Amino acid sequence: MLAAAFWEYGDPEALRWRDVADPVLGPNDLLVDVTACGVNHSDLDSRAGTSRWNFTFPWVLGAEFGGVVVDVGSDVEGIEAGQIVTALQQYACGSCFQCLSWRPDLCTRFTVFGTDCWGGYAELARVPARAAIGLDSLAEVVVAAASQCVVSTAWSMVVSLAEVRAGETVLVPSASGGVAGAAVQCAKIAGARVLATVGSTDKIDRVRELGADAVFSYRDRGIREQVDELTGGAGVDVVVDTVGGPLFSDHLATLRPDGRFVTCGAHAGEVVDLDLIELFRRGHRIIGFRVATPNEFRQALRLVLDKRVHIPVDRTFALSEAAEAHAHMEQRRHVGKIVLVSE
Repeated sequence: MLAAAFWEYGDPEALRWRDVADPVLGPNDLLVDVTACGVNHSDLDSRAGTSRWNFTFPWVLGAEFGGVVVDVGSDVEGIEAGQIVTALQQYACGSCFQCLSWRPDLCTRFTVFGTDCWGGYAELARVPARAAIGLDSLAEVVVAAASQCVVSTAWSMVVSLAEVRAGETVLVPSASGGVAGAAVQCAKIAGARVLATVGSTDKIDRVRELGADAVFSYRDRGIREQVDELTGGAGVDVVVDTVGGPLFSDHLATLRPDGRFVTCGAHAGEVVDLDLIELFRRGHRIIGFRVATPNEFRQALRLVLDKRVHIPVDRTFALSEAAEAHAHMEQRRHVGKIVLVSE
């Protein structure tokens, strides 16, 4: 089959549309003809070698994808060739102690597409039948590919980790990104007032359309100064951060005493300055997002298919144009999701 794989870490051009080995179908697996696959910032980190995962080359990325089933393993029941499915971004074995203890997110054989096994940057993908969810149309495949990862991450960060409650105020930095844009909407569903930042003023209206109550550019004036104006000096209850980098301390400084800071990304920089005196004097809690649970993934997909959360698709590229898609994402001019589609 053809796939957008990489044989070494590097720039977007490291992704090359080449022949690679076909997936080997097991008795409980499906073979899926990929229709659409979402592109995530974590893909850029994996390709560049900054994710700190160890890949065996060649490697095929792509955590969230779907398409048409073209073959099924001998033991698969209830799914046939021709059905339209999306794959859960990650899956557990279902039989280890942690799975049987209702903690599949701690499974000893927990597998993430594109990280622990090949993903959807390819013509074909192998999917365990237990990780497949049926869809009604190919249009829903694009929706799932654009939203499953970002909405499940945002929902877990906002609801499960930060435990955002009605009436609280949440700051979402760089809210034009996929996870951050979803976090704006998830926080609104939780009943919060949402403040959002963007890097350029031309993104303000598009982020406001996602439901943010106030949107401002962090390049205009100090972040803390603008948050103080919007909160009467009280600060925010929660920061949902997806970027890290040099603005980490500015975002942390917007928290009120006993505020919660939830982080899932470091695309602006993996190592940050942290004043421990301020941290413990103000009682701030910093919480790292590790992984969404299977139930959170299903909840996220339901929110999207029910149109309670909308993830705009900034642009689509052909699967063979994965390198161009990565270059486009690195420019940080997009609002919403970038999706690869079959030709």
